[in-house]
Amino acid sequence: MLSVAAAGLRARWTSLAGPLAALTLGVAVIATMALVLGAASDDPHRLPRRFAAAPAVVQADPNLRLRDRYGTPTAVPFAEQPALPAAALAAFPGAALDRTFPARLPGGPSDQVGHGWSSAAFAPYTLTSGRAPAHPGEIVTTAGGRPGQRVLVHTADRDGFYTVVGTARAPAGAAEVEHAVFFSDAEAARLSRPVDALVPAGHAAARRTAGLPGVRLLTGRDRALADPGALRDRADLASLTSFLGIAALLSASVSLYVTASAFGLSVARRRRELALLRTLGATPLQVVRSVGVEAVLIGVAGSAAGCVLGLSGGPLLARWLARHAMAPSWFTVPRTTACAVPLTLAFAAGVAVAVLAVVAASVRAATIRPAEALRAADAEPRGSGLPRRLLGLAALGFGAVLLLAVVTAAPDAVLDPKTDVELALLIVGGAVLLAPVLLPPLIRALTWPLTRGAGPGGLLARERVAAGSRQAAATVAPVMITLGLGLAVLGTTGTVQAAEDRGLHHQAAPADLVVLPSGAAGLPASLVARVRAVPGAAATAVTDTSVLAREPALTPFHLEAPAPVPFPAIAVDSPAVLGLRVRQGSLDGLNDATVALDRFWHKRVGQTVRLWLADGTPATLRITAVFDAEPGGPRLVLGPHRGGGAGPTRIYVRGDSTSLTAVKAALGPDHRADAEATAVPAARWAGGVTDRQADQTRVGLLVMIGIAAAYGAIGAVTTAATAISGRRGELALLRRIGTTRRQAFAFVCQEYALLVAAGALTAAGAAGIVLAGVRLAA
Repeated sequence: MLSVAAAGLRARWTSLAGPLAALTLGVAVIATMALVLGAASDDPHRLPRRFAAAPAVVQADPNLRLRDRYGTPTAVPFAEQPALPAAALAAFPGAALDRTFPARLPGGPSDQVGHGWSSAAFAPYTLTSGRAPAHPGEIVTTAGGRPGQRVLVHTADRDGFYTVVGTARAPAGAAEVEHAVFFSDAEAARLSRPVDALVPAGHAAARRTAGLPGVRLLTGRDRALADPGALRDRADLASLTSFLGIAALLSASVSLYVTASAFGLSVARRRRELALLRTLGATPLQVVRSVGVEAVLIGVAGSAAGCVLGLSGGPLLARWLARHAMAPSWFTVPRTTACAVPLTLAFAAGVAVAVLAVVAASVRAATIRPAEALRAADAEPRGSGLPRRLLGLAALGFGAVLLLAVVTAAPDAVLDPKTDVELALLIVGGAVLLAPVLLPPLIRALTWPLTRGAGPGGLLARERVAAGSRQAAATVAPVMITLGLGLAVLGTTGTVQAAEDRGLHHQAAPADLVVLPSGAAGLPASLVARVRAVPGAAATAVTDTSVLAREPALTPFHLEAPAPVPFPAIAVDSPAVLGLRVRQGSLDGLNDATVALDRFWHKRVGQTVRLWLADGTPATLRITAVFDAEPGGPRLVLGPHRGGGAGPTRIYVRGDSTSLTAVKAALGPDHRADAEATAVPAARWAGGVTDRQADQTRVGLLVMIGIAAAYGAIGAVTTAATAISGRRGELALLRRIGTTRRQAFAFVCQEYALLVAAGALTAAGAAGIVLAGVRLAA
């Protein structure tokens, strides 16, 4: 059987070039995505920088560790690094303590941070001039200020003047992590009481840490997890993993659809050959085995080539993502033994798709009667098989039910790109499976004007599709898949973006100005106080944050999440200038002991909710108000001191022209470059935020749709080439009855143009169903 299959492959290698190319490219896409996903999900593959000279680092565990309702241990990451508990500080007497807090010099880098001088040895930082700070009013800088100069330093809670007594240089690598301002240890403790990390003095750190709950010991390469940017990188990689999961789902679905269509078309073109095997005495099982062995050989060859391409494509995609700020700047795909697992999965998926696609088609072909080998024409049964129709109807039905559930029960789910892609895959995939049934009537409608005295081209195309609807559907499947998914994903993304834009505008609707920080650390408390002190101006300081909550009533069906999940939230010092539609209660009662929730929590005023703040602090808060949530807006509104360690991210200001002018003056003269903040009109701020979000979305869509579209275009060419290569006898017959070469070429082009038009209409209709549902939910 193997020799027969090999001989068949040698004789028909030209007709198998299309399926082989489709399989190779499909496996390359899957391997590339799997490699990048594996690298993003793995531990940091970089060396420690901020704590490179420390033998070990002790930190609070940045994860909420508990057992879900099924008893399975789970870890949910916090949004911020928790402070070390007092028990950990007491367990390590004499340890060097590290505190990290916002500290910015006027004109200095926007991401400057403060430390105590003793932590400078962790990197290590070395003095380039002057001396170490010994008194509360002294600092050492790595960027900005000269020895002897007296400078103003903005911190989160207060501003103060300090004398620069030295400058320091960071080692290579540490300079990429932060721009530091070093204070004396006593002054650092005064400015920031929480301790972020410590370096133990002895060698018994592992034994002491084991007895402390909620504390972790980092040694070796794991010390990179204590770098100041590690938490941000973890969040970026988590977002990247989620995005790549969606992109992989979309790209893999397109590649699998196209590959299966290409192989199915290849088998369908061999009906007479398989009938001849039956005439020579081959049983249906032998026919299936013969075609299956060919599929294994092609699958192994194509999958191996695809894995080689993926091994080169993975690092290229990782660098592209890092260059477009969708991943940390150090992110890459290392070519190590860890690549074996993603490549093995991609290889197995390619072989499995080839075998399943061919076997599914060969089972149908094995039922051919031997007498069909004597037919002069190669015609297939009309319509599609019952299993395919049932599968297509099931996909459409399940997609419609899911879409209805999203619209009626959980409209917030429309903001989840994964849900939108799943809806598109189900409904567009169902349309592709039903294409043999849908295409013939569409072709008849499209060719009706062409059959009224305009030549035989339209009639030939119509009858050709009617006689071979399965092959026609396989030929146009790549176009339907790519166009349908592209329209659905692009359309839903635009709809969701517009809904989030409306929500952002509504939140800032009462404001005339929005005050924004010049740096990355938020607005200092002194500036907030100056703005609030302006006569005639009402102000609301807003801090964007995130909380973890296990809420038992996320939907009207009371489905409980198995573990706490993150929810976007804001902390405000006053609801005076905040555009929220309150349904129950009042925002006036908002303080650090209360919370306002959106109505989809199905809670009432006066009830309590238990949650974990951004830094892991557990809190039980009483509900003081219930409001209507806007798409993309906060799910909770917290009190002024519940926003985490960073300062407010913006201030909404409302007032008359005089007070607004005074607010701008309070930010600094003439909006100089070293000003602490800037003020912009509320409408321009909301538009700028949504524009930045749209830019990030466009970059993400470029990856998802770009790969899928490129692969779909190549798949369309390969399937068309496969189909045309099997029609040489038909075209030769047209030539024998007097058709010119030009007319034969025109017939083929007209037929494929009609097929593409019918497939595009079908795909657009399926995408329109998804878009209509998402628009209703948004």
